[in-house]
Amino acid sequence: MMTTFQIILAVAGVLLIIGVLIYNIIQERRFRKEADRMFAYKQDDIMLGESVHAAASGRNDPSRIHLDPPEVSGPEAHEFPSFSPLVIPGQDNEVSALDDTVVLKTPEPAPPPAARPATPPSSARPTPSPARSSSPVLSDIQPDRPSPLDPETEYIARLRLALGAGVNFTPLLTTLRRIGKPVRAFGYRSVGDWEALAAGASRGAQYALVEIGLQCVDRSGALSGDQIDTFCRALYGFTAEEGGAVTCPDKEIPLRTAKDLDLFCMDVDVLIGLNVVSGDARPFTGEAIHQVVREAGLVLEGGAYHARDAAGKSLFTLTNQDEEPIPAEGRGLTTHGVTLLFDVPRVADGLTVFDRMTQLGFELAARLDGRLVDDNGRQVSDDSLNRDRARLSEFFSRMQQRGIPAGSERALRLFV
Repeated sequence: MMTTFQIILAVAGVLLIIGVLIYNIIQERRFRKEADRMFAYKQDDIMLGESVHAAASGRNDPSRIHLDPPEVSGPEAHEFPSFSPLVIPGQDNEVSALDDTVVLKTPEPAPPPAARPATPPSSARPTPSPARSSSPVLSDIQPDRPSPLDPETEYIARLRLALGAGVNFTPLLTTLRRIGKPVRAFGYRSVGDWEALAAGASRGAQYALVEIGLQCVDRSGALSGDQIDTFCRALYGFTAEEGGAVTCPDKEIPLRTAKDLDLFCMDVDVLIGLNVVSGDARPFTGEAIHQVVREAGLVLEGGAYHARDAAGKSLFTLTNQDEEPIPAEGRGLTTHGVTLLFDVPRVADGLTVFDRMTQLGFELAARLDGRLVDDNGRQVSDDSLNRDRARLSEFFSRMQQRGIPAGSERALRLFV
């Protein structure tokens, strides 16, 4: 039988437990209200960046596109499908209804106070000064042909400049080339054809219209949204200083195009290497190598031998495996191997060039008493070469269908 003291202790213990539970419930409700108050405002996670918006949009991976341009002639052949005018904060921007461009007004200096003559003649009348325009007079010239820029592989912005304005484009081009993608620019005068703009060669140039292209893809990857933003900011900053109008297309479609084009280029960006290695411990001499490659028509440039076509374009190279530059006429060089390299997407008529390179490889192996092997050290045979030719033929066919023939001007720009 419990004593009175034991009953009191039991009741006190129950009350203590109930008190702790009530306290925990109160604390939990208080912290929950505080958390709801603190996180009531929904904010984007800046660490996720563009991936948050991409996931929310539900956009699928872009489908592959063909780069063959539509057959359109005349001035309309180079129309910009979707321009959005750029508005500079804090600037007095006048939007033109004709071409959706933004006219950037340059500040006019205040006229100096007129000096009052000491004894003005009674018959003299003040000559009214002509009123100055509050904004630069822009050229409305329409070129009769599109610029040499490539709308399928370049993000193109258009600058319309003030009439008669001599503009120095060197600082602008220098800034744009720091973005990290190749840049090309062409200017159009009131008469004549498009002219390429180059840093240092365009000081004081007078152009009515200028188009600048930022390449969408190179071997470092696809063009990014930040690079487009930097590109456009530099352009409207330039026109704000010089006076003019700038038009940049919407970036959504070019970004999708750049991503898709980059995936394609990665698939066909192949470098084929064949190695001629010594069959025993005796190394090759540079003089013996020089004799063979000279007979094959290769020339030594920058420590490597180059096979070039009639236009001077590189077809394939031969380098020292030991990474030591090959000296003039190979004098004093000893090596246990040389490498033949063929940059597939940059060479036209690639199968013929590949056959020429492999023929030189076999000739070197025979005359130097060596072996012709691939990058995995396996002996090169007719069967392996036939498989390589079949793969090359597939690559060249895909590039042709995509509108980027191997060795073409477009391919040489993309694979750099």
